[in-house]
Amino acid sequence: MAYNCHMEEDLAYERVASRGARRMSIVVQPGGKVIVRAPRFMPETTIQKFVREKSTWIQKHQSRMRHIVPLPGGRKSYLTQKERARALVQERVVHWNKQYGFSYGRISIKNTKHTWGSCSKRGNLNFNFAVVFLPPELVDYVIVHELCHLKEHNHSVAFWNLVAQAMPNYMVLRRALRRYAMYGIS
Repeated sequence: MAYNCHMEEDLAYERVASRGARRMSIVVQPGGKVIVRAPRFMPETTIQKFVREKSTWIQKHQSRMRHIVPLPGGRKSYLTQKERARALVQERVVHWNKQYGFSYGRISIKNTKHTWGSCSKRGNLNFNFAVVFLPPELVDYVIVHELCHLKEHNHSVAFWNLVAQAMPNYMVLRRALRRYAMYGIS
């Protein structure tokens, strides 16, 4: 893969040449950076035309993604932060579960791309290692959210009422969490 930076009518993008790619694709990363993946030998003029045609779509997604805070992700970060995440999560689960008194199975730390946490039907709690990069109040929100799934395996009114018992401001925290994205930065 080769990376090249380009400007097209005031729209900067980074070209990623890929051997296996058959089509072009555009990704707008958190922060607004534009990546164009294209077959290795595709002419630059074809890519520039594609970017021009997609400029409205790109600008719309850039405005959404500019406020997103990218967090480290990927295997290297996972391996270096996994145990720190485990200690943090276990401590916060114990803390918040004093209020709820739920029984739970094992706590796992994973390297997921799109979820902060999950709760299995067996009562196992899973958390993304990237929680270590979140502000403390958002770590607690993720923990409480998954703890409440031990009783309510849905997002019903009953579930949100459980969350509100510990965090009456959960809606503010939920919105704030959307500003953070796990991204494969090694």
